[in-house]
Amino acid sequence: MERGYTESELLAAGLVIEAEAGGTHDRFRNRLMFPIPDIRGHIVGFGARVLDDSLPKYLNSPQTLIFDKSSCLYGINLATAAIRQQNLVVIVEGYMDVITAHQNGFNNVVASMGTSVTEKQVSTLKRLTRNMALALDADTAGEEAMLRGVGYENILDAEVKVIILPRGKDPDNVIKEDAQIWQNFLEEALPIVDYTFNMVTAGLDLNTAKGKSLAVDK
Repeated sequence: MERGYTESELLAAGLVIEAEAGGTHDRFRNRLMFPIPDIRGHIVGFGARVLDDSLPKYLNSPQTLIFDKSSCLYGINLATAAIRQQNLVVIVEGYMDVITAHQNGFNNVVASMGTSVTEKQVSTLKRLTRNMALALDADTAGEEAMLRGVGYENILDAEVKVIILPRGKDPDNVIKEDAQIWQNFLEEALPIVDYTFNMVTAGLDLNTAKGKSLAVDK
């Protein structure tokens, strides 16, 4: 408000929220903030991470006139040239995954800002390349998101691969530990159809009728 913005404008922008006791307070107080630029580099929203163990761990701007989380990709403004040059985009989950990747020379990396990769995000990326690699966190939510990617590949005609990370690891800590290991994971990425088959048939005996039936049901 010191810069001349009204309370109603700050509410509409999602920067403040109404307090139960009346008045407003900062939506992102006591959090580390990440400005979210669009593909042209204009700031359209914010993400914010807690500085302790409280929940939710991450908080994003709400839907506004200029911020649609389902269509935004964190880091896209910095990654566009590298994506075109390499004819490949690597999609990760979080802000720190992108920051660490770019700091280590992996400049074709963007973040979906969550476990789901949306059709709007894929449509944006297809203007730059049809080759995509998913490197979502190695947990159940990340695995389910990659399985949903099969539908996007079929609908949007993209070549999608999956980067297999060790369970409990994310791109941020893999790259920090050893950038060459991350490069190896990139080179060993599986086509998403192969990844899906492995996930669906894990633990099943496909030599038996029961195993085949369970695989089909999945």
